[in-house]
Amino acid sequence: MKQELLKLLQQTLRGELSRTRRRNNRSPWLIAGLMVAVVVVSYFLHEPKAPATATPKGAELVCTVKSVYDGDTLTARCSSGEVKVRVFGIDAPEMGQQPWGIQSRDVLRGLANRGDPVRLRVMDQDRYGRTVAQVFAGERDAGLEMVRQGRAVVYEQYNNSPDYQQAQAEAQRARRGIWEKSGGQQDPAAWRRLNPR
Repeated sequence: MKQELLKLLQQTLRGELSRTRRRNNRSPWLIAGLMVAVVVVSYFLHEPKAPATATPKGAELVCTVKSVYDGDTLTARCSSGEVKVRVFGIDAPEMGQQPWGIQSRDVLRGLANRGDPVRLRVMDQDRYGRTVAQVFAGERDAGLEMVRQGRAVVYEQYNNSPDYQQAQAEAQRARRGIWEKSGGQQDPAAWRRLNPR
């Protein structure tokens, strides 16, 4: 519909522009005005729209867990439909980082069991179209708990929360989870750079 309207307006404006040019009293102001009108109409009809499925920042959703993919990604069923969620503020070992990725996924599954209700506090949308959200299982912040148990690191690029920083420092001191021994499991981002999909 918009394309048809745009073509009709452009044809009309082009026709008027041609008639104005042929007249003896060519008015540069009229020609310029018609050209501006064509540009403005084109701009408004081609204006990019935000994805209809994007959930606004700050929204709170009550959902049920459908599945947990890894230590920082899950799928939830919400009233608005299915939502793929990237847990805010953490970076968990990838599934290829054996056995750390599987252990991390299993801990998140324990915090957010399939079919259990969770509350999502939407923070953003990532470049893959996933909803970035704090995930609350009951009153527990699942991301913070993952860091506390040593099953994920603080994603410092996006999260500067002192609570998360403190939880990570405590997990490191206690040598929990990925901090049990040194290795690549402690930096999932570096592992991804070395092991592209």
